[in-house]
Amino acid sequence: MARMILYAALAMLLSACTRGPDEAGPKQDVQARVDALFGRQVLEVESFRRQGSAPYRAAADGTRQVIVYYNAIFSLAEAYDPSDWQALGPTMIANAIGASDEGITGLKAGRNEPGTRLRAYGSIVYRFADPGWQPADVVAPRPAPATATGGTVPTSEAEELMRSLAALVQQAPARRGPDDEIIAEELNHALATIRLRMNKEGTRVVVAAGPAGGEYSRFLESLVARREGQSPITIAETAGSVENAMLIERNEARAGLVQSDVAAAAITGQGIFSGTGPLGHLRAVASLFPEPVHIVVRADSGIGRIEDLVGRRVALGRVASGTRPTAIGVLAAAGIGLDQLTGLEEPSPQAALDELAAGRIDAVIEVVSAPWRQLEIEMHASRLKLLALDPGTIARAVAEVHGLVPLDIPGRTYPGLAENTPTVAATALLVARDDVPDAVVLNTLELLYASAASGVAGVQATRLSKERATAGVTIPMHPAAEKYFAQREPVQ
Repeated sequence: MARMILYAALAMLLSACTRGPDEAGPKQDVQARVDALFGRQVLEVESFRRQGSAPYRAAADGTRQVIVYYNAIFSLAEAYDPSDWQALGPTMIANAIGASDEGITGLKAGRNEPGTRLRAYGSIVYRFADPGWQPADVVAPRPAPATATGGTVPTSEAEELMRSLAALVQQAPARRGPDDEIIAEELNHALATIRLRMNKEGTRVVVAAGPAGGEYSRFLESLVARREGQSPITIAETAGSVENAMLIERNEARAGLVQSDVAAAAITGQGIFSGTGPLGHLRAVASLFPEPVHIVVRADSGIGRIEDLVGRRVALGRVASGTRPTAIGVLAAAGIGLDQLTGLEEPSPQAALDELAAGRIDAVIEVVSAPWRQLEIEMHASRLKLLALDPGTIARAVAEVHGLVPLDIPGRTYPGLAENTPTVAATALLVARDDVPDAVVLNTLELLYASAASGVAGVQATRLSKERATAGVTIPMHPAAEKYFAQREPVQ
C-alpha cells in the first residue's frame, strides 16, 4: 500500500511538472503583463479559462519549461485607440498576452470606449524554478502566415507547362538532389511574377507587398484573414518598396506598398531612382501605418548618439528595400556620409541582428513598424538598445527626406525601453497606377477600412486610420482616393 501511495504521489508530481501552474496563477500573470505594458490597468481580465499545456523548449540553463494556453475575456478600463500612431500599438497587446494576430477579436480601429470587451486565445510560457512555476521572460514564436494564392491561366499551353513542371518537381528527392533548391527558388519567382501580371483588369487587385512574412504582407493578411469568400486582394511577394514602385511604373502590378519617402524619391527621380528618371505613374491611395527608423546598437558598445556611428560597421538594409535609402538620408541629416562608415550590402533584417548580437557589426538601421518582432525577440536574449535622434537631426531629416515624419517609439515597446525614443518614420503607403479605375480604388478602400472597423480583423488591421491617411504623402493622390477621404466623417 505504501508503495502504491508513493507511486501515486510521484505520478502527481510528474503530471504537475508537465502541466505547469493551475488556472489562478496564469490569470494573475496575464493581468500583470498587461498592466506592465501600459504602466497602469488599461485592460482588465474579466474571465479566464485554462485550455491545457504542452512542453516548451528548455531554458538556456536547461530548466524545464511549459507553455500554457488559455481563453480570456478582457474589458477596457479606459478608452484606447489602436490607430493612434503615437501610442502603444495593438500588436503590443497581442505580444503581452501571447496571442497571434488573429487571436484577439472585439478590437476596432479608432476609439474603443471603456467597457469594450476583447476575446483572446493566448499563451504564456513558464519555467520550473524554486519554489515552483514562474512566468518566463521569453516570447513564444508565432506561426508564419500562409501566403495568398493566385489563380491559373486556363490555356492549353499553360496546362502543358504545368504538367512539365509537375513532372520535374515530383522527381524522387534522391534523384533531384541539389537541384531542389534551384527548382524551389525559380518556382517562387515565377509564381510571384504570375500573380503580379494576372488580374490587371476587373475588380480584383494584386498588391506587390514585399517579402513573404514581412510587415507589409502580414498587415494585408490581417485585414482580409477572416473575410468570408474569396478576397478581392491578392498578396504578391516582391523584394520590397523599390521593386514595388518599379513594378507599378512598368505596369506589371496595379498596386503596391511603398515607403512614403521612397515614393517621394520615385516620383521625382531622385536618390536610388536617379538612374531611371521620375516614375510618373505612381499615385498615392492611403498611408496605412507608420514605420519608424530603428537604430539598434549593443548596450555595452559605448555608442550613445548617431554621430558615434562614424568609423563603425553598420548594416543599412537591403538594396531593393526601402530601408537603405532612408538610412542613408537620415545619416546625411546627421552629417554622416557613407564614406565615413562601412555598410553591409544586403543583409536580411534577422541576419543583421544576429551579426550585431555576435559583435561582428556595430549597428543596425531598419525602417520597420514598432514593435519590430525580430528585435523584440532578440532583446529578450541580448543586451541591445535603441538610439534616439536629437531634435536637429529630426528637423533636417524631415526637411531633406520628403515623406518622413517625426515620431516617437513609445516607452515599453521593447524590453528595457523605459522612455520614448524620438526618431523619424516613413509611412507604409498604398500606391496604385494612375490608370487604375476609380471604382477599383474606392472598392479597395471600402474593404480595408470596413475590415479594420469590424472588430473581427486581426489586431494589426486596427492601426488603420482615416484621419492619418495622408500623413507622409508627398506624391499626387489618386483621384478616387482624394474623393474618398474628402467625404470622411469629421474627427469627434
